[in-house]
Amino acid sequence: MRLVTSETQVKKMMPNAFATVEGERDLLEKLEPYIDEAEEFIEKRLTGESIFTDIVSQVESGPVRMLAEKIIVTHAFYKAVPSLDLVLTPNGFGIVSNTNVAPASKERVERLIEAMEGERDNGIEQLLFRLPSIEGWLQTQQANYFTSTLFPNISVCHRLAIRQHRWSEYVQLHGQFVFIESQLAEAYFSQEQMKVFRNKIITAELMAVPLMNEIVRQLQSLELMLVTEKMHVHPQAFYDLVNVIREHPETFPEWHASDTAKLYTPAVYINKKENGGYWF
Repeated sequence: MRLVTSETQVKKMMPNAFATVEGERDLLEKLEPYIDEAEEFIEKRLTGESIFTDIVSQVESGPVRMLAEKIIVTHAFYKAVPSLDLVLTPNGFGIVSNTNVAPASKERVERLIEAMEGERDNGIEQLLFRLPSIEGWLQTQQANYFTSTLFPNISVCHRLAIRQHRWSEYVQLHGQFVFIESQLAEAYFSQEQMKVFRNKIITAELMAVPLMNEIVRQLQSLELMLVTEKMHVHPQAFYDLVNVIREHPETFPEWHASDTAKLYTPAVYINKKENGGYWF
């Protein structure tokens, strides 16, 4: 099933930006292969098949459907622009095949590609904030990808001052987040507690537990320092967080029940009369 099926949908997402020159094939026809690619992208990377089908079948165009359309159209243009003949008109960019019309400059075309990618990434960021509230999405393979770190949204790029290519940059960062968090879980926080942190973040329930929220925010900041390598992070920073967790078993029961917690519970030595000893 296709979500974007009309030129009206395309132009609604790109107001005053494109105009099809008289006598040319309509815009939708030119973009069809790229729309197919864009819809596969959103289904395979963001929503999952069942959720995407539900979005397509919506009778009314709600916020999620509009964001999905925006991502598809801008992704399609982002991929299609290099193969289109573009001219700059008073109303924006036009698409022509007439060799008598001067094409848009390389610089303008490059800026257009960057703009389309940026708009697509804006749509992805907004959609990822809404998807967790859709029934069934958290059980999808796509949700598992985003909930495997403490940073389930490309919005993390803003914290790293990444302003371009946010989706592709996030994909690169994601692998680093997974690796770092695996090490932090084994040494300090436990896999069980990290899973709770991630679930609270993706479901927007973290603010309801102030102490946990503070721990997670500090942990995220330390992790971003590790990723950027701009500042050395002393292990004591993690030990300090663990000490808070140790002191509040009612808030962090998963950590206290984990094998990691045993690393912070020293064996108690009991002196017995029959034991030998050393004199110094």
